[in-house]
Amino acid sequence: MNENMTRKGFVALTGATSLAAFLAACGGSSSDSGSSAAGSGDAQADGITAEESAAASTFDPASEPGGPIEVFTWAGYDDSPKDGLPIMWEQYQKGEYNSASPLKFTFLEDDQQALAKVASGYAPDIIHPCIAYTQQWKDAGLIQPLALDLLPDWAGIPDAIKAGGVIDGTAYHMPFDVGFSCLTYDADVINFDKVGGEESWEVLLDDTFKGRMALFSDDVAIIKIGHLINKGAVDPNVMTQEEIDAAKETALKIKPNLRNYWTSQTDTVNDFVNGNLDATYTWPDGYWKIKNHPKMKDRNIKYMQPTQGRLAWVCGMVLSAATKQPGRASMAMASADTPVAAAALTDLFQYAAGQQNGVMDLIKDKALVKAFQIDDPTAWAPPNAWFEAPLPNYKDFVSAGEEVKSA
Repeated sequence: MNENMTRKGFVALTGATSLAAFLAACGGSSSDSGSSAAGSGDAQADGITAEESAAASTFDPASEPGGPIEVFTWAGYDDSPKDGLPIMWEQYQKGEYNSASPLKFTFLEDDQQALAKVASGYAPDIIHPCIAYTQQWKDAGLIQPLALDLLPDWAGIPDAIKAGGVIDGTAYHMPFDVGFSCLTYDADVINFDKVGGEESWEVLLDDTFKGRMALFSDDVAIIKIGHLINKGAVDPNVMTQEEIDAAKETALKIKPNLRNYWTSQTDTVNDFVNGNLDATYTWPDGYWKIKNHPKMKDRNIKYMQPTQGRLAWVCGMVLSAATKQPGRASMAMASADTPVAAAALTDLFQYAAGQQNGVMDLIKDKALVKAFQIDDPTAWAPPNAWFEAPLPNYKDFVSAGEEVKSA
């Protein structure tokens, strides 16, 4: 298990037939065909719309200048044999361009920090943001359309997962990891007696557990949680300014009960297993690490399914507008989009993958299917889960979240 992984993720969704059923209900699709050759010429067969095919950039990797290709990603998505996911980059590194254009990895903290850093002049070649932020990256002029002819496994990503990264018919975001965000808690300590007896985000308001709970520092998530507490199972992606203000007030009431707003999931996992926390916001790999830690062997560790619904997300890769090697960078991205990399993401880190073509058969640990409800499509549909989406009033969410943290 990778103890340094700080990226959100979850095993459910990866290649599961139940996910395909859920996506179909949402208007998406899942491809059953094998990987197509790059530049096959049949856009629809490759899972590419006519608009995407027409807009896709075409680069010549052979003519590019060489030099390191810098990947700005979450910790754990590098090629370190100990702490990373080497198989994710293996296809590229065994190819013809690795010697002249080796991969170099730097790590981001969260989406807001990554966007601000690149906007300030940092110029990596590949960036790994979450899909709801794609519009902000594009509006800032920091990314360019994907070279779909260099992404031969693009068809294996269901349309419903791709959707948030397609702007005006052009694909800018290649989904890689998919999953939930919720509270991991010790059911021997945490109870929901004061909030109706059922699992609920409202437990964050219970001062019985003051100083024994923690949340992720993401401003948007802080406000969405406040909204779910205020409104119940109502889409947290659609909020008026009045609702944002009300969610901020609820978040301010939560703050005194928190030990901290964490920026590293590794830190909050360590806090939990060392006895400093009884509940903390985690991605499912964090839950899995806590649940299976030797110090927790006699504890009843659960991953909350609140009555208001879990938060859910899609993250992946975008191509920097500043890269001088867009073709080779695209080939590195393609290496991460393979079924083999997707299955490894699940087996090693309990993460889901956007790529689903044949992945289920490659997952070795079938016990994860039961543990993470892969066979239950209702777990991924509203009101049980709310996938993130582009927010027209994104800055208002962020401003409110910042006010909470600085108060």
